[in-house]
Amino acid sequence: MNFRPEDVLVALEEARRLIKTMPPDQVPHSLKRTRGSSSRRMTPVEANALYRELDRNGDFRQVILDGWAPPSLTAADRRTAASVLFLERSENWESQARGFLAEIALDETRVEMNLLKKRQRESQAKIASLKARADDIRRQAAVEIQRRTEDLIQDLKRARERIAKLERALAEQRGQTEFWEKQANSAFDDLDLADQRYDDLRDRYSSKKSSAVPLDNGRSGDIGFSRDPLQAARMLDQMVSFWEVGSGPLPPAAASAVRLELPPGIDPRSGEAMRWVFYEARRSMLVVDGWNVAYHWHYHRGNSEGPDQQTVEFVTNKLANLARYSIDGHRVNFYLDSRYALGIDQGWENRFQNRKLTGFYVENADDAIADEARRRTGQPVVVITSDKELADRCRVHGALVLASESLAEWMAESSI
Repeated sequence: MNFRPEDVLVALEEARRLIKTMPPDQVPHSLKRTRGSSSRRMTPVEANALYRELDRNGDFRQVILDGWAPPSLTAADRRTAASVLFLERSENWESQARGFLAEIALDETRVEMNLLKKRQRESQAKIASLKARADDIRRQAAVEIQRRTEDLIQDLKRARERIAKLERALAEQRGQTEFWEKQANSAFDDLDLADQRYDDLRDRYSSKKSSAVPLDNGRSGDIGFSRDPLQAARMLDQMVSFWEVGSGPLPPAAASAVRLELPPGIDPRSGEAMRWVFYEARRSMLVVDGWNVAYHWHYHRGNSEGPDQQTVEFVTNKLANLARYSIDGHRVNFYLDSRYALGIDQGWENRFQNRKLTGFYVENADDAIADEARRRTGQPVVVITSDKELADRCRVHGALVLASESLAEWMAESSI
């Protein structure tokens, strides 16, 4: 067993302490730096230097023993005893020092073993606690799973009962629908019979009128159907007009009353204007300036780049949902300048459909939108654009113009 500096650390520390009090000329040359060190603790370099000097210099060892005056070996602890033997170098000192160091190592091993056993006991106790906690969690989980399973079974039972109830209601509704369809068919059959009766009565009235004899004051005599057929014909005419739905154009008074106007206080540039269109305006045709709306949507989102085809698809989906879910079912015509469209070849499709939205690629969207407003003069039309010139052209034909900013704000806030 070779000795190491840490085996005789007590002797090294005493040697370091003593050389700091010795005159410089009495300190060995190899330890000059150690004597001048200001470090409070001995460094490994100093320990190695002291160990080498003590190991080879018997006089220096004796100087240290004389200045140290160590206790007797019987009263000293084993580490100090090993250091004293290292300095004295008595007969068989190496075996005795190794014995002391072995006892020290054995004690340290026992201490470490006891510590490890203590940690083992603590770990086993912790494992037992965790196992108990895991068992408790498993029991709680089983109870919770059972409770949730029962809740799900109850929910499923209620859902099945609700489905059965809805199916019965649907069957009842179908029966009512079939009943009213039969009633409607019967009414149309009655209408056909009324038309035939009307034609027959009109013919008979005409023939009777031509053969009537004038009486005093230019009145016709009592000729049977000369009065009753006319009254019957008028009643039948009223019946026909009552059953006939949407057979003719609106009268001028009704046509002139369809022009839309924003309620007072609503800014046509605000999202409130589009909310009014969505929730309150009657069924209208929305005519949208596509690229203008797309640019304002990018501006609203803080995007400095121009819109792309993906932006157009997003806007058209929003408008299609607006038409689908609006309070009175609007329709939307969406116009785009074909020169802005990406990836269009010679055979490009100039029209696309998305639910109640119809999109058009045209050579000049402004002219197409103005023509659309002109063709629908007298109808409820909403034009969405921030182009002032186009807005003026559409207002001439009675269209309500909302700014693209209002649609951008509505799209940012709307959940559809």
